[in-house]
Parts: sequence; C-alpha cells; structure tokens
Amino acid sequence: MTIRLLTCKVAALGAAFALCAPVWAAPITAEGMAAMDAGSPAAREMAIRDALQQAAISNGAELQSLQLMESGNVSESSVLSAPSLQGKVKILQEYNSDGVYHVRLSIDPQASASGPVGSAPKPTQNASCGMPAGRSLRRKLLTTYFYVANPAEANDLQDLATALPGEMARRLRQQGPFDVRNASHLTVLSNMAADEPVAGWDTVRELGRREDVQFVIAGRVLSTAVVGKSLRHTMYESNNTSQQGAYYIGPLAGLFGGAFKYTPSARQFDMELWVYDALTGAVLADQRFSRVAQGKVVAQLPATFATTAFWQGDYGKAVDGLLDQASRQLVDLVSCIPLSAKVVKVEDGRQLFINVGGLDGMKVGDQMLLYKPRSAQILRSGGGVRELGVPEDLSGTISITQVQPNFSIAQVQSARLKVEEGDYVRFMTRR
Repeated sequence: MTIRLLTCKVAALGAAFALCAPVWAAPITAEGMAAMDAGSPAAREMAIRDALQQAAISNGAELQSLQLMESGNVSESSVLSAPSLQGKVKILQEYNSDGVYHVRLSIDPQASASGPVGSAPKPTQNASCGMPAGRSLRRKLLTTYFYVANPAEANDLQDLATALPGEMARRLRQQGPFDVRNASHLTVLSNMAADEPVAGWDTVRELGRREDVQFVIAGRVLSTAVVGKSLRHTMYESNNTSQQGAYYIGPLAGLFGGAFKYTPSARQFDMELWVYDALTGAVLADQRFSRVAQGKVVAQLPATFATTAFWQGDYGKAVDGLLDQASRQLVDLVSCIPLSAKVVKVEDGRQLFINVGGLDGMKVGDQMLLYKPRSAQILRSGGGVRELGVPEDLSGTISITQVQPNFSIAQVQSARLKVEEGDYVRFMTRR
C-alpha cells in the first residue's frame, strides 16, 4: 500500500485565472443566477450575490488542494477562497427563463462609489455586510450581567458586575446605530462560574423574544488582580494598613510618619465577552480581552466602577482602553450581520407587521426577504450539546407600505410558504 500526500496552490483557474495578483484596471463582468421559487425580488437578489461571488472567484481565487493516494485510489479535498471586490456595480442585463433568474453585471473598482450608476443606487460597502449605500439600519442589542470570578480582587470596584454591562451599552450607542438595552440584573447562564457560554442558548432565545432584540451580550470578569508591587516612600500616612511594608515606629513616629511600603503598581483586567444571536441562541463570538495597567492602580477609597473618579486613575484609563477595543470589535461583528426583524402579526395572509420601523432606518418601498425558521429542527454538534442555529427556508419577499416609529406594515409580494407570526425578515439591498 502506498500513501502519498500532495499539496498544491492554484492562483489561476482556467483562462480567467491567468494572474496570481490581478490588476483591476478595467471593469469586471460576471453572471449569476438563482431559482425563482421565492419570487422575482428574492431571486434577483440571490442572482446578484452569485454574480458578485463569481466575479471575485474569477479575479483572484486561490485553491488549496490536498490529495491522498492509497492503493491506486485518489481522494481529494480542496478549499477555494476569493477576495471581496469593491467598486461601482452596474446591472447590464437581467431576465428570467425556465424558472431561473439571470443577472449580468459589471464592477468598476476604479470608479468612485458615490453617485448613481445606471438607474439604481449601488452599495458602497462589501456586499456581505448587507448594508445599502446611504442607509443606516439600527440593530437591537441587550447587555446582561457580567459574572465576577474573584469578588475579593474587585472589592474596591463597587457594582462591577452590573455597571460593566451598562458601560458596554453606553459605548455601543456612541459607536453606531444601535438600540442597546441594559438588563444588568439578568443572567444567561444558570451557573455563571462553571457553565460554558453555549449552555445559555435557551435563556438567550427567551430573552430575545421577551426583550425584542436581535443580539444578547454577556460575559465574565476573570481577574482584576494586582500582578506587581513596588516600594514607595510615604510621609504622614497611617501605619494602620494591610499592605505589606516596612514602617518606622520609633520616637515621634506619629509626627514624622515616615515609612516604606510595598504598594500595588501593576494590575490586570481580564474578561470574556460573549455575543449571542437572540433568534437561535447560538454563540456568535466568544472573545477574551486582557490588559495590564501600570502606576497607581488601587485607589485609597473604593470607587463605583465606571464613574468619573474611576476613569481618572491609572487603572481606570487602562480599563477604558480595553472596553473601547471590545466595543469596536463587537460593532464590527454585528454590523456585518444582516438586520433581522420578526413578523409580529399577520392579517388576511398578505399584510404583516414587523418589529422594526422608522427609528430603525426603515422606509416605505423597502423590500425584505421573508424566512421561515424550522424551530423544531435546531442543529447541534458535539454530541448534541452545542447549539449551531436554526435551519431556515427562504419563503419570498415583502415590501414595506407604511412605517411607524417602532414598527412597519408590509405587503407580501411572494411567498411559497404560509406566512405566520414568528417568521422573520432580513433587509434586502437595493441594486
């Protein structure tokens, strides 16, 4: 028996893949197609996405291939990756034939993305983010209780477990179009000390239904421990202290009060941040953030976490930078997940009400893709422990006919499945 492993990288696939590093001087053309089972608007959107993917593949794809030969039989595994293309998109031709929607488009990477091309506005961001040009769509998030693993280390940081989610909510509101609600009294895990984040899927789904949000945020503060000390000379300070040190206790000690103390000079802030999809309860991100502050890192008097007094200290400044980093990464994550909304009421099978409105960026004439979740078929892995999500069926499209501040009324344009309360919609980019 002979076993041979072959690895190859191919930066060109066929004639269209002639260059490993493509030069996008001229517009790129591509064609895409999609079945029309869910109606023309949904099929058009899927065909455009297919064309954009084909354009990316044909202009810079890389194939990583592994081959295994055993007893004359060859098995192969390969992964194809392609960069996302940026630039002006122009629809050149579109038509439907035999139940399939066809789109041919061009992408001009050299042109400015501002201003119209053809007859419709074009996206200025990566198409995978699902955000149209000139529009700001507001996501709904809920921040919850942060468990403090070692409360004794944080006895000078009052209300850390409940003030931290409030501070994260405040920063998210400042960094993007988010409707962030703070529920610092609620927990997603029954045992915050020992449970893994994935164990909270059922609670998260209930919170999503009850609080009407798309994402739920939780986490753990793993450590706020002092990790370094240094000698410091003090005058006129009380010798009644729990800090390790060498103190002068001779004559006139009360007058001169001289001493050398070992005082905290380095302290860490180490936390986990979890982001959940409220619809399915799946964990979208489980990230750890850690930073060490130098200087005067323990205040003489306890301070409430996230107050002005706390931020002014060396430790507060380091934590401030860490929370900025965490909130930026969270914004990057949720901003590229398409806006989802729930169907909260259906009338006559054709008119429906969804839980996003003018405050969330919706406008009359917007079209959204309509999905039906298979709630009884939750996907699991790891022996049935880890929740992956809920499979869904693309049913059709809706068009917004009326916008109120907190909800919208829509008309079903096409639906191959019965529209019911609990179905959900996603924003469909205009092209």
